[in-house]
Amino acid sequence: MREISLTGSAPGRFEFKTFAVVTVLTAAVLFSLVAIPQWLSKQARLEGLGEQVGEVARLAASVVDGDLHHKFRDKDAYSDALYAEAVKPLVRFHSADPDIHYLYTMAEIEGEAYFILDTATSGELRTERELEASEYLEKFEPRETDDWLSQIAAGKTYVTPDFEEDDYGTFLSAHAPIYDSDGRYSGFVGVDYDLQYYLAREARFSTITQHTLAAAVILSLIVGCLIAQYRGVIKRRVHELYLKSVTDSLTGLLNRRGLLEVTRAAGREKSSTSAILLIDVDGLRLVNTLRGHTTGDAMLATVAQTIRDGLVEGDHCARIGSEFVVFAPRCDATRAEAIARSIHDRLRSRGMAMVGCSFSASIGIAVSSESFDFAEMYREASQALGQAKAEGAGKVGIIDMAPAA
Repeated sequence: MREISLTGSAPGRFEFKTFAVVTVLTAAVLFSLVAIPQWLSKQARLEGLGEQVGEVARLAASVVDGDLHHKFRDKDAYSDALYAEAVKPLVRFHSADPDIHYLYTMAEIEGEAYFILDTATSGELRTERELEASEYLEKFEPRETDDWLSQIAAGKTYVTPDFEEDDYGTFLSAHAPIYDSDGRYSGFVGVDYDLQYYLAREARFSTITQHTLAAAVILSLIVGCLIAQYRGVIKRRVHELYLKSVTDSLTGLLNRRGLLEVTRAAGREKSSTSAILLIDVDGLRLVNTLRGHTTGDAMLATVAQTIRDGLVEGDHCARIGSEFVVFAPRCDATRAEAIARSIHDRLRSRGMAMVGCSFSASIGIAVSSESFDFAEMYREASQALGQAKAEGAGKVGIIDMAPAA
């Protein structure tokens, strides 16, 4: 038989719930600190790329003879010699920049875009790419669905919002307006700019980001683990302090505070009758006087162990001063008297060599009704104990507070 207390089991060393919550929160913070700046930086690089390609288109537009280009809007004005003269500056510009895929000009005719000049038509173009030239006045079928032509006509440099691909890789296109000597809009330059360097750089940044995020995950796990362990240590320490606050250091039984917590919890439950046994060791004062308090403490510890061994699951025992209190929920008068007899029998058979004789205890019993009131029951048990002691050592007094059936 054993004593069951309400102190509960000690908390674990590692709290997985705390570990999970802290890890997730730490990871969210670290990911925000890593991912958001990286995303903003990527957007800034992409914006800078658009500006760079747009600047290339504007420079290309600046080398085009706007007056000559304006003539090509009229098909009758075309000649091979005139075409070669007009495309020559663009060929030199294209040859000087190996990152240009295609360099061409267009003109808007009746709301549609038509190719005018294309550097791929010139045998003087120096490039490693095998380009397919667009024919003069070949209609351009744009992928864009927005008002890109009107934006260029309004003097803006238009950069395609998405990357495009061909047999040579990924590129970004930009278009810049061309003006003649009178300031008239005569068409626009198109540049398809290679993004191999940009994509390689982004791949390096992506690798750095991935490694940083992986490090953030590892750091989050470490932080979560440390905090979970720390919280476990704190809770265990708090639990140990709590146990000390509700436990009698001499006997290991509940103290007054612990007993009040047990009975307070029992008072919130609907149950049948409960009993309190107030146990006073006969002759303890004489033992303290003749043998000393050390012997008296040993006697109390022996009695405590004897009482603890006689308890069943659900019963609680406490030491208050020189007395012991057994609280037995769901216990009627018959069972309470049986507990008292068991305690007497165990005490008589136990004895203590240092005392030199067996010993006994006087027991007062109070049995409550369904309306549990510990203070009232304790007073009644004290009164019953007084009655038992008046009859002599080793007696039992009982007061049944439960209403008669």
